[in-house]
Amino acid sequence: MGEAIVINFFLTVRVLLVGGLLIILPRITRKGLLFGVYVGEAFAEKEAARRLLSDWTRGCLKLMALSLGVGYIISLAGHSFAGNLTGTAVLLLSAFVLYLRIYSKARELAPPEASHQAATATAPLVGGKPTGTGLAKLAVGVCLTLSVAVFVYALVSFEGSWTGRPFITVMFLPSVNLVVSPLCAVIALLTACAKRSIRGGFGSRSIEAQDSFRTTITRLTSWTALIVCATLTILSIQIIHLGLSGIRNQGGAFWIPMGLMSAILLTFIFVNLVRIVKKYGQGGAFMENATVETPLTNGLADNSHWVLGLFFVDSDDPSIMVEKRFGLGYALNYGNWRAILFVATFLVLSLTLIALGLLAGSAGGG
Repeated sequence: MGEAIVINFFLTVRVLLVGGLLIILPRITRKGLLFGVYVGEAFAEKEAARRLLSDWTRGCLKLMALSLGVGYIISLAGHSFAGNLTGTAVLLLSAFVLYLRIYSKARELAPPEASHQAATATAPLVGGKPTGTGLAKLAVGVCLTLSVAVFVYALVSFEGSWTGRPFITVMFLPSVNLVVSPLCAVIALLTACAKRSIRGGFGSRSIEAQDSFRTTITRLTSWTALIVCATLTILSIQIIHLGLSGIRNQGGAFWIPMGLMSAILLTFIFVNLVRIVKKYGQGGAFMENATVETPLTNGLADNSHWVLGLFFVDSDDPSIMVEKRFGLGYALNYGNWRAILFVATFLVLSLTLIALGLLAGSAGGG
């Protein structure tokens, strides 16, 4: 019973955090954007736009209640872990369906003049030297070095020294570190070089806002990669030492440091996200002086290159990452072959890790 209470507590916290973030997201986007659609600065202030925001808020609250109800019911039936996962999945999937419904309404409401905005607006593709690349490059180097070193250490230590442990269970966590840590660092580096979407007009402070926002997101992503690498490195070494000593029941020697490092990571991310949401808004929205005379330009104003307001596709734009219309941070340009290669690599590595995890679980159970 105690385990179920703890699991349901984490489900409740997760649903409240994710649901709260979903409610906030459309309220921190750059002026002129409405649920992934560019509707123009003037229309974004009208009653029709406010009604969509209200519909979104009410919908999210209902979905949060639904996901908690599903999770609790499954947990009361004696399947607390399944309830935790199912409740979370219900929230994410149903929120996506709700987003599609609201997005469709925003598309219908967008005034005709908004669709012509991008045709006359111009903005530089990059518009200045990327900032924050030093820390991002350092994160790439550190993550690669540590993850490779731990992977090799696990391989060398396995040679005749492990007492009956299957090879797959030994190498799983170092393999996760080898994939996840460098990928996080690479995302930080791509973010540092992401395209700036500069607002037109005089005195909009758009350039300063973009530089500040992009640098902050880059630093957050870089430090997240470093903390993830440190966490997985420590846990991998702990697993190796336990294996060398012949201990099969890891107990607190593994779970306590895992819980501590995970808490540090989650606290760091949460505190910084709150800071970004309050100070910057998405894309530095709260730092800009946005008016009808200072409209969005280029990629963010052109609806033709956005699929569902979430996915940017423009083969003529050399940028790998661009500012999100809905969400926080930057999105890949799926019209760029490098972005496609990055996504394909990520999917292949993720599926490989999932397969290794299943094999490790079955091998450990056997």
